Amino acid sequence: MLMKRLLIVDDEANIRLVVKEYAEFEGYEVAEAEDGMQAVELVKSQDFDVIIMDIMMPRLNGYEATKQIRSLKNRPNAVTIPIIAMTANAFAEDIQASLESGMNAHIAKPLVMEEVIKVISVNLN
Repeated sequence: MLMKRLLIVDDEANIRLVVKEYAEFEGYEVAEAEDGMQAVELVKSQDFDVIIMDIMMPRLNGYEATKQIRSLKNRPNAVTIPIIAMTANAFAEDIQASLESGMNAHIAKPLVMEEVIKVISVNLN
């Protein structure tokens, strides 16, 4: 069985660390980006099975990064790769904004890791 590749995008190193450790324990290969610009660059050059994307980040926020990823012409899965919002903003309008930017799902912080893995799994299948 091929290991699934997960990209974690968050400007908070401690959030990336927690998600990374838990995801690796669950069998995922994990890459990290500390902002949306770095995430877009990684997606241009590497294949991922799923992306967990923070919304509020410096340089390029999660909404704009998602729009840029979705528009990448040279990446066959850029349109279909599951992108999951991960944010403290959990109101209905925040969830709607995530979906409108091209994201597939929305996870609220503080994170419940079992829920994060469940949302990843549902979006991979």
